[in-house]
Amino acid sequence: MAKYKVPKVTIPLCVEQIAAKELVITKPVSFLTGKPGTGKTWLACHIALSLLNVDKDKIIITRPTVGTEDNGFIPGDINEKLDPWMVPIRDNIRKLVGTETLQKLESDSKLQLVSLQHFRGRTFENSVCIVDEFQNLKCKQLAMVIGRLGVNSMMILCGDSRQIDVT
Repeated sequence: MAKYKVPKVTIPLCVEQIAAKELVITKPVSFLTGKPGTGKTWLACHIALSLLNVDKDKIIITRPTVGTEDNGFIPGDINEKLDPWMVPIRDNIRKLVGTETLQKLESDSKLQLVSLQHFRGRTFENSVCIVDEFQNLKCKQLAMVIGRLGVNSMMILCGDSRQIDVT
């Protein structure tokens, strides 16, 4: 099976991102927090892609489907319903590896976008799990998400406590 490597990127890591990456790689569960635009999700995607097929078999990504506006009923299957919430993740991965590799990662199930509702009952082994916008998780959801971590897996939770959309 083809290996997916992160190509050299033109966006250099800042000192804080380098330090965060070094810490994240050594821990099973890490929190990346910071102001909007500091590159939390981008860094999590960079870390996950750099570990893919080196130490991990797949990347699992979720984020709460919390909105501040009522968009009404979204038609389609689960993937079509999740798509609006996964756009930021896809954008970051596309910046790192390009559209073609992103599509290949998804079609080969190396990159899986999973709703929180479908986390329950699963155990992710040999995986990097990215939980984006974790500040919008309820305590029970956070415990459930962390409980999905299996053998040789790690979880990166990205968020900003100043952007909580749930009450």
